[in-house]
Amino acid sequence: MKLYTLMSLYLLLALSCGSALAQPRFPLRVSDNRRYFVDQNNKPFLYNADTGWQIYVKLTTAEARYYLMHRKSQGFNTIQTQLAMDPAQVNRDGYPIFDNNNDFSKPNKAYHDHVARVIALADSLNLLIVMSQPWLGCCEEAFGNRADKPIQANGTAKNRGYGQWLGRRFAGFDNLFWIIGGDNDPKGDRAELVAFAEGLHETAPAHQLLTYHASPPHSSTDLFQYADWLGFSMIYTYWRDKPGEWVNPQYMMEAYEAALREYNKSDVMPFILGESQYEGFEGNDIGTPHQVRRQPWWTILCGGAGHAYGSRLWYFPDNWRDMIDYPGSYQLKHFIDFFEQLDWWTLVPDQRHKLVVAGYGQFMKPNYVAAALSQDGELAVAYLPERTTLVVDFARMAGAQIEAQWYNPITGEYSEAGRFPTDRLAQLTPPGNQDWALLLQTR
Repeated sequence: MKLYTLMSLYLLLALSCGSALAQPRFPLRVSDNRRYFVDQNNKPFLYNADTGWQIYVKLTTAEARYYLMHRKSQGFNTIQTQLAMDPAQVNRDGYPIFDNNNDFSKPNKAYHDHVARVIALADSLNLLIVMSQPWLGCCEEAFGNRADKPIQANGTAKNRGYGQWLGRRFAGFDNLFWIIGGDNDPKGDRAELVAFAEGLHETAPAHQLLTYHASPPHSSTDLFQYADWLGFSMIYTYWRDKPGEWVNPQYMMEAYEAALREYNKSDVMPFILGESQYEGFEGNDIGTPHQVRRQPWWTILCGGAGHAYGSRLWYFPDNWRDMIDYPGSYQLKHFIDFFEQLDWWTLVPDQRHKLVVAGYGQFMKPNYVAAALSQDGELAVAYLPERTTLVVDFARMAGAQIEAQWYNPITGEYSEAGRFPTDRLAQLTPPGNQDWALLLQTR
């Protein structure tokens, strides 16, 4: 306990001294153009999440405090969590989520009180919590796919009632969103999942927005586009080039493909990349620091409102304190720092390559360059997943002169790329062999 106290004090000092970014004022709402989230000061909120899925089961309150403070110090502003994943699990105090053999009409009060304490800790750190219902599950596990299928076994009435109960129990939190489902399309559980969502939507305050976590590469709006309870969409995909893995590559999309597909839908709502490659996982979703870096850059420049980073820490194994310092988690601090200095919400994807006219790679391949230009033409950003030479048409931008800078997503350092008049094409090549961001601003 003394070690946790010392570490918590250290992290508290780092948080108070190390970040100049304005803290969000919860609750959030959807922006007027329905493309992103804003806080109570109308400041756009760039959703930058970690997947601490099993925090309520695996961590004590003291451990949860350490984890949340550490992620906050790394630049994360959101934590995605599972209310419960495995029906057989109990939390560190020995409480299950339900009494009487997973009866949804008998939620265990002590278990949910622990959940509330963790959400309150997150609120004290200005962190948004996005919490799932009891997890549907992808692979013969969780509350949807086991042989006894607890979600279906409880029927629509108990699912609706539990949703209503949760809405009332957690109504006091301004820093809370919800996830319906969990890693699967509804299939045979659809009626029960809809009943749960409708019950929750009925009693939870309006600012507690709901989304749906589908199977990759489906999004929430693929399944529930016109549902009254759906407040924002989640996209979910793995990379295409995965020979020998458990998913068929023809059904996968690169993150930018899934983002543009969602962005171009007629029923507009904010969307986030809720899951993709996880860092350091020896399984189907193995991801290098480079892979977890490129996902959020692609998503934001293709119209997204945010993303979620993942790592092996999601289930909090015994050595989770080592995993919390994976290199990708620190490098994503540079992602959020870069965009927080810009009016990122004004950027419109350069889908027809009118700004970056050559060198943008190949669509459906990992070398694709995502670019976006602000509506007033004074700001543009391009992300290069690998070193290449771009041809940029500066006539697409406003003003007499454009300042170009390269940004290193690994170190957070800028380097000058030159100044250019807005009446010509120019070639730009980054200074090193890695991924880069190109920042263009009117001067």
